[in-house]
Amino acid sequence: MEMKLTKGPSTISLGATNVLSSDILFIRGEGNYSNFFLKDGRKILSCRTLKHFATLLADDGFIRPSKSALINPSAIAHIDFKSQKSIRLVNEEVISISRRQVRPLKE
Repeated sequence: MEMKLTKGPSTISLGATNVLSSDILFIRGEGNYSNFFLKDGRKILSCRTLKHFATLLADDGFIRPSKSALINPSAIAHIDFKSQKSIRLVNEEVISISRRQVRPLKE
C-alpha cells in the first residue's frame, strides 16, 4: 500500500492573525515592514522584512520578481516580458519585474 503525503498551503502567523499562503495574492516590502494583500481584499502590515517571508514561502512556490515584491504564482493573470516587463495579477495590480529577474522568470 502506497501512501502519498500531500502538502497543503502553509500558515503564516501575523500577530493575532493566521493567514494561509493560498489566501495571499502578493506581499509588498516597504523598508523593514511587509504589506500583505489578500484575496478577500484585506491588507495586513507586518513588522518583518520581505526576506523573512521569502524563505518561509519558498516551498509554496512564491516568486520574487523584484526587491520589493513576493508573488503567489496562482495569483498571476499575465506576464509581460517584452515592453513593460511586468506581472499583472488577478486583482489588476501590476508588479514590475527587475532587470536581473527577467531571465530566471522566463525559465
